[in-house]
Amino acid sequence: MGNKICVDAGSMYCPCHLAKSGDCISCSLLSGKELCECDLKGICIYQNFKRNNEKISEPREGILCKVLKHKEIKTNIYLISISIPKCLAGELIHPGSYILLKDKKRKDDMFNSPISVMNVDLENNILDIVVESIGPKTKDLLNSDTVFIKGPYTNGIFGIKYFKQLKSKKVLIVTKGLSSVTLINAVNNLLKNNNEVKVFFDSCGKKIEEVERKLKELNVDLECFDFRDNENLIKKELKKGVDMVFSAGSNHFNKNTMNIVDSVDDTINLAITNNNLICCGEGICGACIVKVKGEKIKTCKTQIEPRVYLKEALK
Repeated sequence: MGNKICVDAGSMYCPCHLAKSGDCISCSLLSGKELCECDLKGICIYQNFKRNNEKISEPREGILCKVLKHKEIKTNIYLISISIPKCLAGELIHPGSYILLKDKKRKDDMFNSPISVMNVDLENNILDIVVESIGPKTKDLLNSDTVFIKGPYTNGIFGIKYFKQLKSKKVLIVTKGLSSVTLINAVNNLLKNNNEVKVFFDSCGKKIEEVERKLKELNVDLECFDFRDNENLIKKELKKGVDMVFSAGSNHFNKNTMNIVDSVDDTINLAITNNNLICCGEGICGACIVKVKGEKIKTCKTQIEPRVYLKEALK
């Protein structure tokens, strides 16, 4: 797993606490090794850290934001609209963006809930998210008119480099259930680079009509069917020529997608949703760690090659 890439490397949040503790994800020197193994272009985390007297960057702080609307869209599933600062809105439009959210009455960060961004209205600085009520953390959010938001966090998708590389290419997106909320940012990004996008929804999953409505507004080609009985429809689309597949679903769903793709052409680029448990978002608590080829990987901040993750971490 050499040359691991931290999604925060070179950003305003770098160097972080991990540089101070000797656990930097991207810099081998700051992770205790004697030789530089970094291939980051134009960035030297080690020099920046040492030049600044080993001072770390300011961490993300919770921002108090007003909840504009709660709407139950399915049983125990809610669409929440939140007014957010303009600077944060501009940071949450990228594929894989997520936030940590908690009720204003909760002081302890143990009540932070990682929530994927569904949509950002840049004109009015409104964030839309979908929350399923399943425990104290999320139930609090459904009864609050003000919440704390920490962000932006950006590692909600493994294989994000493929999004950045694509221009005037063909992309197939397959999705099931609540993971479909990640599609709006992903599709917006792909369309801006003149990519052709087609979306297949697995009809067996929970359907989020708001996501489908937004995608239809973007004039994206959508199809909905039972993947179990119509796997050949996916293979038929792949055989037409596809440059990237983005699978937005559970780990099991994503692994099945990989197997279908690889049965047609294992050189097609693959991106998948990051479904790991995330608590702090800063690589500190260890809740998100998975083992890949014997190495512990902090998945809240580290990009992992999707096929390697699906084959190794899910054994």
